[in-house]
Amino acid sequence: MRSINEIFIHCSATKANWMESSTCDQKTAEIRRWHTEERGWSDIGYHFVIDRSGDVCAGRPVNIAGAHAKDHNRNSVGICLVGGFGSDASDEFDDNFTDNQRKALCKLLDSLTNDHSGAKIRGHNEVSAKACPGFSVPKFLKDNLNASPKQSKLKSRIRSAVKNWGISPR
Repeated sequence: MRSINEIFIHCSATKANWMESSTCDQKTAEIRRWHTEERGWSDIGYHFVIDRSGDVCAGRPVNIAGAHAKDHNRNSVGICLVGGFGSDASDEFDDNFTDNQRKALCKLLDSLTNDHSGAKIRGHNEVSAKACPGFSVPKFLKDNLNASPKQSKLKSRIRSAVKNWGISPR
C-alpha cells in the first residue's frame, strides 16, 4: 500500500442538474471518459466521486496514485464532489453542494483519516490557482467540528488536521 499524507477535495464543475437522472456510477463513468478520452489519462483522476444524492462511487483504486492535484498525486487521495459549476473558492459549501454530499464527505473523510492517520485534508484550491472545490476546505472542516456526537472520531481527526494548519476551532 502506498503512503497517503494528503486527501484532496475537488468538484466536477458541473451544473446541479448535470445527468440528474443518472446514477453515481454513470456519472463516474462520464468523468472517467473525460479523463481517459479527452485528456489521455490512464483512468479517472479521482479515487472517489460523491454524487448529489450522497452516493459514493469508487474511481481509481486507492492503491494507485491519482491524477487530480499536480505535484501532489503520489501520496494523496482525490475526492470529487459532483457539482460546483461557477463556484468560487470563497463560497460556502451549501452554495454548491447538498446536505447529502456533506454527510457522505464527512463519513468518507472519517474512513480515510482512520486508514491514513495524519493525512492532511485539503482543497484543490490550496495547491492550485483554481476555485475547485468551490469552498474553503479549512472552513468546512472547522464548521463541521460541531457535528453530531456520532461523529466524534471525525471531530477528533479534524481537530488534529485543523491544529496542523494553525486554525483555532470555535
